[in-house]
Amino acid sequence: MKYTAVVLFVFLLTDAYSQVTNVLILDKNETYRLSEVISTHPEVRILADSILNLAADAIKHQPRPLEEMHFEGLLETDPKRIHTVKSFADINHTATLLYAGYVTDNKKYGEKVRDIVVEWAKNYKPDGNTINENKFIVFFWGYHIYKKRFSHEQQQLVEGWIKDIALKQMNRERTPNNNWEAKRLKIIGIAGVILQNKQYIEYSIDGFKKYISTNYFPDGTSNDLHTRDALHYHISGIKPCLSAFINLSEFDERFALFDWESESGSSIRASVEFVVPYAKGEKQRKEWTNSKVELDKRRAEAGIEEYRSGRLFDPKDAWELFEWACYYNPDWYEIFEDPEKSKYTASWIGLLNSPLIRKN
Repeated sequence: MKYTAVVLFVFLLTDAYSQVTNVLILDKNETYRLSEVISTHPEVRILADSILNLAADAIKHQPRPLEEMHFEGLLETDPKRIHTVKSFADINHTATLLYAGYVTDNKKYGEKVRDIVVEWAKNYKPDGNTINENKFIVFFWGYHIYKKRFSHEQQQLVEGWIKDIALKQMNRERTPNNNWEAKRLKIIGIAGVILQNKQYIEYSIDGFKKYISTNYFPDGTSNDLHTRDALHYHISGIKPCLSAFINLSEFDERFALFDWESESGSSIRASVEFVVPYAKGEKQRKEWTNSKVELDKRRAEAGIEEYRSGRLFDPKDAWELFEWACYYNPDWYEIFEDPEKSKYTASWIGLLNSPLIRKN
């Protein structure tokens, strides 16, 4: 059954109703090691070819930028949200092009990333909604990787846009101390690295430490888990931390906070470890049973299965978390690995985070 990890990744890139909000950044040495793995592992070559095929379609894609987004807080059946989600294909195509660029050097990839990012920077007006603007992380990294493809005027436009988004996140009057805060700090940290803004970087690092101290508990649980009564949102608060720590620590080692422990004993590692028995199917839990959030109740009443009260947690829903977390603990590959494939090759993100590519 675990072979579907690869299928799920490709589906995420192609499904207009799913959004890629985290991408993995490789340096030149890691990109070279990836090319070596592709040439020596047939199963990785197949996956890489699939990404190149998706990239061929992405090059033809016409951007659908929005001036404003209607997503956070709306039911999945809301017409405004459905209209907004259609434009998220731009995000998925950008992620595809970034990953395809690790496989082969094609100038068309950078040109299309530039076109998509510039259109969004021209049209979308930042409003400080963390959940909505978390979607733009892929655009930020796309600009960073292909900056040389942007003209001076385009660079000024995009950097001004990124700065505006970061400032609105920093100046929010109040942010819930849960997965919202993780995503907010991720936005600010990435903006700081890309813009080389020390204020943003310091703000993000200090904020993540406070977030770990106040949102997580020594037993590995979180505010999200206690409030929503769902591993779904517990995981949603951890994933932004993992992608931020892994990517940003390459620019500033102070972002290496996976093992950082608060005075009370809480840590991101402990909160990942809390999920392990559920991801392995050793434990079961009923989701959403005692959620205190009205939106969760509305989703259940609307018949959206994912949010049905009492729904058993599906171990596959934790795979994406461990594709990132395995960077810190290779033993966690067994959670989503396919025993019929070569070690570390069952998943694209898992591969990129593996000892085959990384030398952490």
